Amino acid sequence: MIGIPNFDPKPHLTPKALPKNFTYASGAMVILGAVLLGIGYGQSELAAKSSFLVAMNYFTALSFGGMAFTMAITITWARWARPLKRISESMIMFTPVMVLIFALYGSVLGGIDLYEWHTHPDSVSGHKAIWLQQGPWLARNVAMMAVLSLLGLFYVRTSLQPDVQLATQNGVELPGWVKTLAGTADGEHSEVVKASQKRQIALGPIIGIVYAFALSLYAFDVIMSLAPHWYANMFGGWYFASGIWSGMIWTGLLSLVFRKHLGIDKMVKPATYHDLGKLIFGFSMLWAYMFFAQLLPIWYGNMTEEIGFLLVRMQLEPWSKLAPVVGAMCFLIPFGSLLSRGLKKMPIGFGIVLGIIAVGIYLERYLVTVPSVWMEDTFPPVLPYIGSALFFLGLFLLVVIQYLQSVPPVPVSDPFMLPHPDDVHVHSRDAHHDH
Repeated sequence: MIGIPNFDPKPHLTPKALPKNFTYASGAMVILGAVLLGIGYGQSELAAKSSFLVAMNYFTALSFGGMAFTMAITITWARWARPLKRISESMIMFTPVMVLIFALYGSVLGGIDLYEWHTHPDSVSGHKAIWLQQGPWLARNVAMMAVLSLLGLFYVRTSLQPDVQLATQNGVELPGWVKTLAGTADGEHSEVVKASQKRQIALGPIIGIVYAFALSLYAFDVIMSLAPHWYANMFGGWYFASGIWSGMIWTGLLSLVFRKHLGIDKMVKPATYHDLGKLIFGFSMLWAYMFFAQLLPIWYGNMTEEIGFLLVRMQLEPWSKLAPVVGAMCFLIPFGSLLSRGLKKMPIGFGIVLGIIAVGIYLERYLVTVPSVWMEDTFPPVLPYIGSALFFLGLFLLVVIQYLQSVPPVPVSDPFMLPHPDDVHVHSRDAHHDH
């Protein structure tokens, strides 16, 4: 699908309320997750703090990765992805929450106690001792994440502005916070659309650069420094690339769940999922390639500073049992299944594969993080890890749901919702499918 033939924006100006059950279920996840996390804290303080860190690492990459995916489809003028744009935008709204959670975790919640360089300052020396100090560590990461989050919110404001103006002109009532976020647009609607598109295109590369820098810094400071004597140059790139991958995956999952309720099911066609599936397939290969590109020189070069990190996760119990599972869920399964053209167009099958990859990435965050702080030869108690996952997932869904049901479900003013005038449509199967 390239564009929406004969697209009529008026039916899509009014926000579509999502069923209350989604909100109730998300709220229940938050409450249940907090309870399980509290019980798990009683079992093991270390397990509870590390479980919170695993979930924070996952949802930080996911929320900012959704922002990066939105920038990608903006600056590439991706018409096929325009019906999905509001969904990917919704993840940007979760980034301020992650900034606040990280600031609290590194200060009053005691998460900093997981770091050896904090509890035993003598364990590091030289430039690492200067770099790894709680105050500067917390300040630089909060600052970078906050800057990126503000840029993302400004992008959302820019994206919403022409739609909010058009909705107001047509007598559509929008929530007050949406009007405040979008601001007031003066002038003819066509001029507002042009200005919005110009700003979005300009913001895309800026946000992309800041994203790569901020998430690389986060990966080095927050994850890598758990093992302060280990380092790998590609780790930051691996982390931010998997964040974009997560953003794509959750865009697909959320659209599969919400598309009928948002009234966009006629726009998000099988060909849309085919295109999205090809991107996700490509990023599964990129994930595997970047892992191998780190593994090969470390393993065969026997780099003493770096090989220990791999040995723990690939050779020692219990982590050696988990490593093949992560490899299968993040690469082997998506590689084998997403080769199929048909499966990418089947909502249930495609959704199952996306769910497997999403869980696989979460387990990868677990495998990278926990062995650096948990020194036993058995897995830590599972309860706090389930609790943290549910808590963050519930918060994430609450924010996404609130955004999606408060704004026009598609960017109705976006000129890239329309087909390109030079396109010639040969295949009509999707059109027949709609009827």
